[in-house]
Amino acid sequence: MKNVKKLTTVYQSLTRPILLIGAERENVILLACVCLSLCTVGRDVLSLSLALLVWTVGLILSKISARHDPWGTKVFIRSLSYRDYYPAREKMITPSCVIRRKRNI
Repeated sequence: MKNVKKLTTVYQSLTRPILLIGAERENVILLACVCLSLCTVGRDVLSLSLALLVWTVGLILSKISARHDPWGTKVFIRSLSYRDYYPAREKMITPSCVIRRKRNI
């Protein structure tokens, strides 16, 4: 009885990313705030058309990004705080690694 494994179910609704209009929620909310402020400040047809253009292009790009990686923006922002700890290149004092393979003839 000690070696019996306990199974735990993981529901898909708990691990699914939260998307709004098919894009990341934070990106859509930020894009909506920028477009609404552009409409409010400009108060003419030109600013309204520019806000609609920014909304459509931004939403399309955000949807494409969310299809590729739903947590992409959060991971990128988190990686900025770890940039000092984990550089993206090797240090100069790191010895080079030589891998020798056995050749099959």
